[in-house]
Amino acid sequence: MTPSLIAAALAVLSVGVLAQNGSDSKHLFAEWAGITAPMPGDPAAIGFYSAGCLQGGQVLPLDGTGYAIMRPSRRRFYGHPALLAYLTTLASARPGGQKRLLLIGDLGPARGGPTLSGHASHQNGLDVDIWFITRATSPTAIQRERQSAPGFVIDRKRLRPTWGIAQAGLLVAAATHDQVNRIFVSPAIKRDMCRRYPQASWLYRLRPWWGHEDHFHVRLRCPADSPLCQEQDPLDPLDNGCGADLDWWFSAEADREWTRLRTSKEPRRFPALPATCTAMAGSE
Repeated sequence: MTPSLIAAALAVLSVGVLAQNGSDSKHLFAEWAGITAPMPGDPAAIGFYSAGCLQGGQVLPLDGTGYAIMRPSRRRFYGHPALLAYLTTLASARPGGQKRLLLIGDLGPARGGPTLSGHASHQNGLDVDIWFITRATSPTAIQRERQSAPGFVIDRKRLRPTWGIAQAGLLVAAATHDQVNRIFVSPAIKRDMCRRYPQASWLYRLRPWWGHEDHFHVRLRCPADSPLCQEQDPLDPLDNGCGADLDWWFSAEADREWTRLRTSKEPRRFPALPATCTAMAGSE
């Protein structure tokens, strides 16, 4: 980490700008949206996944062994080297990986940080979205931008007939890596994985969350080279997540919460960032 950023961090993550409502913070989102170059320095994930930034971010090439990046116009193909290593290993080492290409969605912007549209997370270089479908051939430039990821869930609770062993097997391959903190999936998909692999040692890493019907969201643990990274609370490997917590997602209470979320017009709040990230945004 560069000396100037270390000084700005004041050695604590709690120092940062106050969270602000969307109407008051559009200029802050715009400031981050205008950043196009990575922050120089040794790679470091800073802050939390939904309130952080990235130093020394590296680009995942548009094409590699076993994968292709989608929606490159969004310019969210930067990540910490640990994330790039995870993706290239997953793409090349999974069974049949070189026959069908993984389709990689968003990693993060050049310096991570908050975005006004899309994800609330993906801010510190350790998050990535991976589509459930694969391709036999590399997509064209037009296909990268226009091909859609089909959903595999109906009305948030039922799997489509198109869901099968290919998609489940991809999740298995993604979840077996020790550096995974958790993987967000649709509750219906989590329930199916509980039925298919009830004794799997990695099952606890799959966590239900809103959406994620056409892709899954991998979140890595904080790398050793990132002391200012704030890791999400670790999960208990002895709790596979297939009990009451999963049942809630199919309850009437969850239905009401989903309706509230879909109809809410509340603007996105700008997160309270570590001072390191605040300094980073002003150094473009």
